[in-house]
Amino acid sequence: MKPFPYKTWGEATDQMPVYFAHANAYPPDSYQPIIDALSSKRQVVSYLQRPLWQPTPEPETLHSWHQLADDVIAFFDQNKLKNVVAVGHSLGSVTAFMAAQKRPDLIKALVMIEPVCLPWFFCWLTRVFPRTVKKRVSIIEKALRRPNRFESKQAAFDFHRKPRAFKRINDENLMHYINAGVSERAGEFHLSYPREWEARVYATATYFRGQLKTSQLPVLGMRGSHTDTIDLRFWQQWQQNPNHQLLDFPNNGHLLPLENPEEVITAMMPFVEQHL
Repeated sequence: MKPFPYKTWGEATDQMPVYFAHANAYPPDSYQPIIDALSSKRQVVSYLQRPLWQPTPEPETLHSWHQLADDVIAFFDQNKLKNVVAVGHSLGSVTAFMAAQKRPDLIKALVMIEPVCLPWFFCWLTRVFPRTVKKRVSIIEKALRRPNRFESKQAAFDFHRKPRAFKRINDENLMHYINAGVSERAGEFHLSYPREWEARVYATATYFRGQLKTSQLPVLGMRGSHTDTIDLRFWQQWQQNPNHQLLDFPNNGHLLPLENPEEVITAMMPFVEQHL
């Protein structure tokens, strides 16, 4: 099997690194303050999801998030990683959780920042809707409308400064995302994570709420109160799992780790250090 691509930060030691799992459309360097905090304790390793592979596979090869979880398992096995502490945002936290459910020997504790916990009905609809209808689903339509190329990184920054989704992210943290998410090719600046792949991930949303409510894996879960991926009813149900600690951030949304990295770091580091 071809080696899976990944990035590391910090010095390698004989101790297991911390695994960081990035979100759909947000390469790992988007989270620089969080990675800096983690790498001050241990080396950090981040597997690059399929949309960041070179050459990039066709989006239609993805049918379920279980495939992405299986990629995580294969990456861990290739690199002889076991019993690690993991931190993930959005899709990254979900694929890490799914991998841990399938292979409990790989991850011993997990920080789940804004996991995408969509209702069963929405996940079912993404399976049965024809492709033409899927494209009209709001979150998929928005992804496909994003420009794929820009004249410069500044132009990319200016574009992303306007949407409501980014309004709670300050300029410094937004630039971390631009530096990670926009790359130069042949004199143009392109999204590193293709919009077609971003949309495909949304279109293959996979249900896993039931597993979260019963999982014995130690989990620290974080939710921004303005989120659109963890509804309040499920959030209250999830709190009944005695193995999971859950924190709500009242002034933030789904992009919590980019909007408020300082408070995320303050909240997660005691949990991470406890399980290292």
